[in-house]
Amino acid sequence: MAGLSKKYAKMGFKKGWAAYKRTKRKTKSSTIKYKPKRKKRTMAKRKTKRRSYKKSTSIMGINTAKALSAALYGALRMRTSNMIAPYTSKIPLGNVADEAGMLLVTTLGKKFLFKRAGTMRDAMTAGQTIELARIGEAVASGSLGINLFGGINNSGGNGYVFA
Repeated sequence: MAGLSKKYAKMGFKKGWAAYKRTKRKTKSSTIKYKPKRKKRTMAKRKTKRRSYKKSTSIMGINTAKALSAALYGALRMRTSNMIAPYTSKIPLGNVADEAGMLLVTTLGKKFLFKRAGTMRDAMTAGQTIELARIGEAVASGSLGINLFGGINNSGGNGYVFA
């Protein structure tokens, strides 16, 4: 029974088989076609190099690297201040001319000389903080002629903000 039945054989080979298949298809399965499910593609994870941080050592809660850099700045401050004294004497800021000059030196040194991280750069950062604190103290005490916080206007002030 490998051949077609007489009903379909009369139609000829091609048309007979097509008609036979149409009748069989309707009875066995539907003609609705489903799209195959596609797998979601995920992006490949990029391998990034993570920065490793060296844990800083501290003694009694004080970062030793920062303390040493501040001490280094303190050791170099007097020598540098004496070197720039002829130039800072021409700045019309009164008692704070030395601090302003040292602030300029530390800022320029940090920007141009010590660009990479290191002890000297940390010393320059400590120097900026120290000089700004001294300028702030002079403003608060009134020695600049700016009466903020009710400061005393003479140089014999005690340095307290609220006298």
